[in-house]
Amino acid sequence: MTATAVANPSPVARKFRWLIAGIVIVCAAYSAGWFVVADQVEKRLTAHLADGRANGLGGECTNMEVRGFPFRIGLFCDKVNLDDTRRGASASFGALRTAAQVYQPGHAIIELDGPAELRVSPDLKVSADWTLLHASVRATLSGLDRSSLTYDNLTGTVRLPVTGESFGFGASHGEVHLRRNGNDLDAALSVDKLDLRPESGASFAPPANVAADLTFVDKASWLGSGIPTPAMLRGSKGELRQMTLDLGSGMNAKLSGPFSVNDQGLISGELSLTMTNIDAWRQNLVTLIPDDANLVNNTANMLKALANGKNEATVKLNVRDGTAFLAFIPIGVLPTL
Repeated sequence: MTATAVANPSPVARKFRWLIAGIVIVCAAYSAGWFVVADQVEKRLTAHLADGRANGLGGECTNMEVRGFPFRIGLFCDKVNLDDTRRGASASFGALRTAAQVYQPGHAIIELDGPAELRVSPDLKVSADWTLLHASVRATLSGLDRSSLTYDNLTGTVRLPVTGESFGFGASHGEVHLRRNGNDLDAALSVDKLDLRPESGASFAPPANVAADLTFVDKASWLGSGIPTPAMLRGSKGELRQMTLDLGSGMNAKLSGPFSVNDQGLISGELSLTMTNIDAWRQNLVTLIPDDANLVNNTANMLKALANGKNEATVKLNVRDGTAFLAFIPIGVLPTL
């Protein structure tokens, strides 16, 4: 190669050099931008949590760090605490790990470790742990659009207010899905092998599979409302498309219909109820609540009578201000939310 060729490279060589220089500049600018964004995320989230505490909705992310360079960005914490003084609720969790693709920042994946503790005034306390808790959220410029939560091997205890009684719960797997539908909120949930039991002692009933699909009218704002509490349901209404309960041995129940919750937390609705293997339901409920054996037997007899003696029935269940009626006869009182 001559000195002239070196001093005057061909057009192809010059283009290649400019290409390499451009790639280097873009990579350097991208890297600098990633770390600037990561630094801003930490600073702004810290400031947001501080402002939230001043307004009654705050939190703490211990040992906060942003990771994921070069193609992801995510927040990591050793421990998470949330405090909603407006509703008298607080929660604590283990380590938090999040991740979002740089090219799709509105879709985030979240993993959260246990153990967890939730406290809601007055005196409701929930303690829980799990082997895996995985969530995802999708957001648009107008806010959260949908979220999903799945968990495996959930166990825990609940201490009830007023009475101070405690019971345990467990589930092999569960899912919760929320979606904005205009101004409404669509919700779907399922729980596999749900087990409820006294704090010490045998389970109340065989492990159950539970699923529900419903819509809350004009409640899309719940997607970003902080820690959920039963009191949030007050003043709401919606449509229960279907809720199913399967206890095995042919014991199934399905419920559907419109519902509402008044400002005192009392439920009302015009619901359709289908039950199979009524005799098995009768036997299990009499064992579970022997003090109400007469009510259980009378209700079972009424269901079979309405079904012309069959062991399966579909009936209308009217709920008015927390009291459930079957053919004008009260059969139970629902808890106040």
